[in-house]
Amino acid sequence: MSSSLSFSKVIAGRMEKVSVALISSSIGKTPQDIHYSFVFDEAYKLGERGLAVHVVRSFKEKTSFSNGIHFHGLESASRIKYTPFLFKHLTAIPNIAYLMPPWALLYLAKYGSAVTNVINSQNIGLIHAHFAYPEGFVGLLAKRVTKKPLVVTVHGYDILVEPSVGYGARLSRRIDSIVRKVLNDADAVIAASKATFNEARKLVKDRSKVHLIPNGVDIQRFNPTLDGFKTRKTMGIEGHTVVFTLRAHEPKYGLEYLIRAVPMVAKEKNDVVFVIGGCGSLKHYHEQLAIKLGVQDKIIFAGKIPQSESPFYYAMSDIVVIPSIQEAFGLGVTEAMACGKPTIGTNVGGIPDQIIDGYNGFVVEPRNAKEMAEKILWLIDNRDEAKRMGINGRKTVEEKYNLDERINQILTLYKRV
Repeated sequence: MSSSLSFSKVIAGRMEKVSVALISSSIGKTPQDIHYSFVFDEAYKLGERGLAVHVVRSFKEKTSFSNGIHFHGLESASRIKYTPFLFKHLTAIPNIAYLMPPWALLYLAKYGSAVTNVINSQNIGLIHAHFAYPEGFVGLLAKRVTKKPLVVTVHGYDILVEPSVGYGARLSRRIDSIVRKVLNDADAVIAASKATFNEARKLVKDRSKVHLIPNGVDIQRFNPTLDGFKTRKTMGIEGHTVVFTLRAHEPKYGLEYLIRAVPMVAKEKNDVVFVIGGCGSLKHYHEQLAIKLGVQDKIIFAGKIPQSESPFYYAMSDIVVIPSIQEAFGLGVTEAMACGKPTIGTNVGGIPDQIIDGYNGFVVEPRNAKEMAEKILWLIDNRDEAKRMGINGRKTVEEKYNLDERINQILTLYKRV
């Protein structure tokens, strides 16, 4: 499909853009915002293609317009006001979900009412919810009122589970029942990886409406020609081999095992520095672990890295490691490969979709610090092969994980529904 495709319709003798209500509770409003940046990138690209994108977030805010996107929020009224709306749509709620706290059900009703009001006031023709819960259920409520088609993108936490680290909304039977309801009542479901695609197909009776559309990155923003020297100089690590990761300090991302790999690497190579970007609940624990292992001088905890700066962190690195225990897709893998970096990732979720072992990086088993260390050392000792893997990684992204191609496929799906 041509990338110049524009969505519009004739209304009362004039051309008008087709509008989409994009439900995302905490998406940022600028490219610099980290939270749900992948949703922002998609919304921005849809706007570039001619759609009027109206994002409805889950907190009180005034209607605004930023970076070509309309933003809407919730009213300040108490949740009790939405009791009639909730009772009117009780049949949308699976029986077991009635056991949810009343405040949670009223929140869903309030959010659903807000989305409905935006759809009606803006003459919106399509609903697209990011995450099956709570956004997908909110979209389902809006669909029941407005009769507009609903597309739901599942991203991972809403559909996959990993009990060992408490990962997955569906660990709750009540939420599991709602997710199943949402996916079965939606007009189309988008999954970004084989792992989420296969899981969605287990839950949906009509499997034909589940579509595998891989995530993608902006290959101009993330590219091998970026100069990372300034970032290295700012951090004082010129002349070192740099191993980089950008993950939240949360259990599912397995940063502990990368940190445990550091002493094994440092024993063999004295000039290697590990840069760990991100914040989270385990950051202090990880900092203390580095001290306990005696490698605090080998690790830089860089903290929060703005989206606008992350490409330069990849650019200044020699090797990127994604040590996740669970990862629905692994956008960090895509970003690293787009920048031409050899990438080590764990054999979970969507990571092995992207990393072809020995071709553009290495796939290791999760929680295996020894294997991570071995692969890092191999890449350091085999610089020419590492460079070749980086080139192959860039080629993989250009062919399979270009954000523009993802947008093409989403627009095709919008037309279908």
